[in-house]
Amino acid sequence: MLRASFNHFNKTAVKVSSNTLILSLREGYIALIPFFIVASLITLVNQWLDIAAKGFDHHYLNQFNQLVWGLFPLFTLLSFSYHLAKNIKIHTIAAPILVISCFTATTGYIYVDDQTLHIDHRAGVLYTLFMPIFCCYSLAYFERLRAFKIVEVSTISLFLRKHVNLIFPYMLVTTITLFIYPFVEQAADIALDYLALDSLILNPQDKISLQLIGAHLLWFLGIHGDNTYHILVSSELSGFMVTPELINYHFFSTFVILGGTGCVWGLIIACLLLKNAQHEKHIAKLSAPLAVFNISEVMLYALPIVFNPYIFIPFLLAPAINAFISYQLLIHDFIPIVTQDSIPWFTPVFVNAWILTESVWIVLLQALLIIMNVAIYYPFLVAHQKNNMSGKALDMLVKRYAAGRMIEEQAESRFATHHAEQQISGYTLSEVTDALNHGALTLYYQPKINPVTQEIVGFEALLRLVNPDKSVSGPWFLETLEEHNLLHVIDNFVIDQLEVDLEAFASRGLYPKISFNISPDNLLSGGYKRVIKAFSRFADQVEVELLESSYIGDFNKMVAIVTTLKDSNIQCAMDDFGTGYSCLSILSKLNIDTIKFDKSLLPDGSNEKAALLYKNLADLCAELGFKTVAEGIESKADAQVVIAANITCVQGFLYYKAMPIEEAIGIYKST
Repeated sequence: MLRASFNHFNKTAVKVSSNTLILSLREGYIALIPFFIVASLITLVNQWLDIAAKGFDHHYLNQFNQLVWGLFPLFTLLSFSYHLAKNIKIHTIAAPILVISCFTATTGYIYVDDQTLHIDHRAGVLYTLFMPIFCCYSLAYFERLRAFKIVEVSTISLFLRKHVNLIFPYMLVTTITLFIYPFVEQAADIALDYLALDSLILNPQDKISLQLIGAHLLWFLGIHGDNTYHILVSSELSGFMVTPELINYHFFSTFVILGGTGCVWGLIIACLLLKNAQHEKHIAKLSAPLAVFNISEVMLYALPIVFNPYIFIPFLLAPAINAFISYQLLIHDFIPIVTQDSIPWFTPVFVNAWILTESVWIVLLQALLIIMNVAIYYPFLVAHQKNNMSGKALDMLVKRYAAGRMIEEQAESRFATHHAEQQISGYTLSEVTDALNHGALTLYYQPKINPVTQEIVGFEALLRLVNPDKSVSGPWFLETLEEHNLLHVIDNFVIDQLEVDLEAFASRGLYPKISFNISPDNLLSGGYKRVIKAFSRFADQVEVELLESSYIGDFNKMVAIVTTLKDSNIQCAMDDFGTGYSCLSILSKLNIDTIKFDKSLLPDGSNEKAALLYKNLADLCAELGFKTVAEGIESKADAQVVIAANITCVQGFLYYKAMPIEEAIGIYKST
């Protein structure tokens, strides 16, 4: 029962993590990490050194913290809107401008007083999430409706056509937003009045619980929880005495959050204790120097904690336990408070405890609480590591939907310079970009079989396009992209996705050998460097399939590239041998590992000469030291031919069709 419940939770968690909206929030807040760090460090240094008070002409630094965090809602809108627009395939500049316009016009965040613009940072904080979602999805909906398209013809550039067609959807979304906002605001006011938090009579423990849960829930939603909580609630709830000697500010910074929101020190140490957790350990090492000064944003957004269902429970539980234990010790006079002076928020853990209490035992209490936090986080991080996606996998989930946009952007520059000669072929490219923009690229895996033992000995990674109706088609668009010199976009996707999928195999303890194709031009122009960077750590697991034509342009350079790949533990194969040039003399000069026999070499019917040629070619390749693979095995007669020819590896519909990664993992694990 417990196992079934956990499996159900895992499936739900993966769906949540891979949701387009959640991915966009994650990307948006990760993009703001430099802002968080720089703003926090400048504030920290200014408060620490008090530069202006020492006679320097830097008085503006005294208002830096207030000014920068006052602009935080605007930065959030811009970043979240951009990444959401990118992921739902609408314009990445037009959409954020629309969102910011609607936000500032309705919420009162920016207002005019005596012909002067002012910012009210308390206004519209929660709308930094809701406004991008409403505006971007509405814009995407209206943009798809044919009735609102002004230009349908392809005689103008794809870029210009797309922007002209935004006019009516833009007007509609703006009009609807401006019309419905007063009603939404009235509903929100009624809800707040119903809750009536300010009128409740709460004891200190209730106020602690409310602040802890409120701020952490806001952080989990991607909103700057501490700032937002203090904006939303009254001073009675944001600044209160926990005991007659201790204000809530010192209580939380010294005894509850310990390194930053969510008890970051416990989380960092738990990440460092994980086995085979490259992503988590990298983020922990990056976060540790900042956590010394209680800056937690890197951990929150890069691990991530925001909208991560695996971390939600410990993210609330760890500070709650800290608060409960510390509060009980305080009210029973086990914690001596010797100073009521303000201790800056950036004062490191242990140091703040000593300043506040001058007690070694309270410093040890902090250490004990951190150890408890590690124990709380660790099992949840193990579940997160096993079942959730790494940062690279999340990036690739976004890239699955981004190829069309990348091709479209590069095609626009070509349209401008070669308009006349590309008018006809440009329409075909438009069809390709439309298909890629509305579908999702992915990799399928076709098993390679030992024809005698029927054992799976590896896979070939094959590109597929998942269409909007969930049907799957082959890469019919490659020829058009090759005509426009855009194949490198697809090659880069395949390399990145295969790297993620190899990690997925490895996470299950599986290490199959997988081959993939790359365009010759990309390889010769430096693409092999990206291959080495991605796969050199998967020793002898990856095989690059090269067309024979790859050697025609610059034979010596291709031989050198193959040598470089092999030096990095990446093997190479000649694909589709038997088609094209098929010059036998080239076999003696190749430094590759494998020859793949094309389906066209298989005998048609009972053609004994063809069968003899097939066997002799296989024998010749084996004597020259090449491994052999037979493609296109679709019948038992084909299987008999390759077995007779002593081919050691085959692939084809007789055995398996290409399949998604999870299905490939299941089949490989069961053999």
